[in-house]
Amino acid sequence: MVGGGLTGLAAAYEAVQAGASVTLVESGTRLGGKVWTEVEDGYAIEHGPDSCVSYRPEALDLARELGIGDKIEQMASSRMVFMRSGGKLRPLPASMGVVLPARLMPFVTTGILTIPDKLRAGFDLVLPRILDESDVSIGQFLGRRLGPAMVRKFADPLVGGIYGASVDQLSLDAVLPSLRVNESEHRSLLLAARASRPRGAAKGASPFRSIQGGMGVLIDQLVQAVRDGGAQIILGESVDSAMLSSGEFDAVILAGGVSSSAQLLKDLAPDAAAALSQIPLSSSNIVTFAFDADQIGRGAAAHGWLEAQTAPVSGITVSTAKWSNRAPEGKVLVRGFVPARLGAIAQAPDDELTAAIMAHLRDVMGVRGEPSLTRITRWTGVMPSYTVGHLTRVAAVEAALESTPWRVAGSALYGVGLPDCVSSARKTVKNLTGGPDNGA
Repeated sequence: MVGGGLTGLAAAYEAVQAGASVTLVESGTRLGGKVWTEVEDGYAIEHGPDSCVSYRPEALDLARELGIGDKIEQMASSRMVFMRSGGKLRPLPASMGVVLPARLMPFVTTGILTIPDKLRAGFDLVLPRILDESDVSIGQFLGRRLGPAMVRKFADPLVGGIYGASVDQLSLDAVLPSLRVNESEHRSLLLAARASRPRGAAKGASPFRSIQGGMGVLIDQLVQAVRDGGAQIILGESVDSAMLSSGEFDAVILAGGVSSSAQLLKDLAPDAAAALSQIPLSSSNIVTFAFDADQIGRGAAAHGWLEAQTAPVSGITVSTAKWSNRAPEGKVLVRGFVPARLGAIAQAPDDELTAAIMAHLRDVMGVRGEPSLTRITRWTGVMPSYTVGHLTRVAAVEAALESTPWRVAGSALYGVGLPDCVSSARKTVKNLTGGPDNGA
């Protein structure tokens, strides 16, 4: 295994469970990749993702296999997420899906959209199907069906932030293939959203789950299981193409990301490397602050908000409102997200970046004074953006590697969420070892 993030570790775990002899090499000094929880002075500070979705169960199923199923936690209170639009924090419509709410009335009454915005979105009810077989951007498709306001005020904040790119570049077929299915089966996306709501679904219920103590607990348990299974883990060393082609290993899974995999395959499988090199990489920053509860003027109980207007962040999360035991009693932990798509602020020096976010928090949350703790995490050039044509690039990589002992797994190709990484890892190992593929 090359790469000691969640994908590499999950692949190593799957392989040792299948009885394989495993060596995992990580060039850094820490395992877990973007899943990184810092525990200090009673704080559990997430430098990467703080949760995963329950409707994709692969990551949570892995946690249960590792014996920490009892540590899976739901949000500490009913979901309270806002969109900042027109200078105000407005609740996201109830039963909100990826782009649209599953109930009509929250859509009709939301203050996030103007009356003309809603009328334009309503045209979707009478428009014919517009997709052909070619891939298009999410923004282009939604703009034609629902209008530009739905793209800018919902799709870009909700979807673009996950991938660090605008929905005007992101591939419909790679990122939201369900929208193609929705149009095919229902013609109207509004009708499809309404039909997708499960009977008896709880209002405000969140699909997100975390691990008590932080997502790093999952990594710690996974590392222990891999080591207990007999795998050798090597930290602080790099792999080169000569090692991959030495014949020392029956198979090699490349889970170090787009750049790492492309470089290693440059001479061994140039067609695969060329396809990987066509995948754009973006950057993002996470800035975390700790405050005394009495420093927060308003909004400390809300889970946070997304931005549908110009701001120095794409969104704010109040970690202590979402999850239990993330900070000492009387403290509030706040995270701000600054992706590269916001422009110059994402590359600003630390002091300028923190000052801009603090000014924003003072304006929106009424924050007083200075934070007692600040952490800045910069994920530079490591976030793959699944732009239009991504599935063609995936197919090219797979075809080029089919007859070789090398495979690429994880977020480089197959999804950036934690469940996607686990699924890709386990499926890749099953395919290589000839074990049953149960779709994990």
